[in-house]
Order: sequence, then structure tokens, then C-alpha cells
Amino acid sequence: MAKTVTLKATNVLGKDFTIMDSMGNIKKINEGIKQIYKRIDALDQKKETVLFAEYNEVITDEVVKQVAKLLNLSKDDAKKLEDMSYNDLFTFYSTAVSEFTGMTTPSVRQMQKNQEKAMQALNNEDPKQSSGN
Repeated sequence: MAKTVTLKATNVLGKDFTIMDSMGNIKKINEGIKQIYKRIDALDQKKETVLFAEYNEVITDEVVKQVAKLLNLSKDDAKKLEDMSYNDLFTFYSTAVSEFTGMTTPSVRQMQKNQEKAMQALNNEDPKQSSGN
């Protein structure tokens, strides 16, 4: 049975959009996720220390672009996505990514959780090993 995801966009684009797990959509999602990671990597390569806000700028910008591509929007309609709730856009896109491909869309919230886990692991190391005794 086909999997579908719907973006409620009547208030901004005049209609809602439902996409299914077609090969064409899966290919667009694969390319979109690669593009998000390429932009994150480019930011990492450019700066030694990257702020979460900078990652967020890259991710939000790319998610909006990828939603427009996934929905085959015109340039004018793609611009209108900026007037929609980002939470709605991210939820739509990340749900499509997860449901159709099993992958996870990068997010600053997840990056922060991963950093916290890494810091906890460092803090929980055996003090004898850390001190060099």
C-alpha cells in the first residue's frame, strides 16, 4: 500500500498537497537530504567553530527549497513557502523522508541532543583513566 504525506497549505498556496512514495519522490528526497548534508559539511569546512544558529540557517533554507522541489512548485509559489509555518514545512518534509526512505532529516534540536550525550559520556568516564594514573 502506498505511503502518503500531506502538507496543509490552503491558507498560503490555495490547496493542500499530498505526495506518495513514488520512485520520483524518493529520488527527490534522496537528492534533498544529500544537499542538506553538503551544505552542513560546507559550513563545517569553512569555519572552525559553527554556531547552532548557523546550522539552523542552512537547514531551514534547504528544507524550504527541498519542499518546493518535492511539490514541483513554481518560483512564485516556492517563495510563498516562506510565509508558512516552518514547523509545518519541517514536519511535512521530515515525515516524508522518514516514511519514504527510513532516513532522518538533520535538525539543530537533534544536533544539540547528540552534543549533550557526548558531553555526558565524557563526564561519565572513569576519573582514573582521565587523569593518567
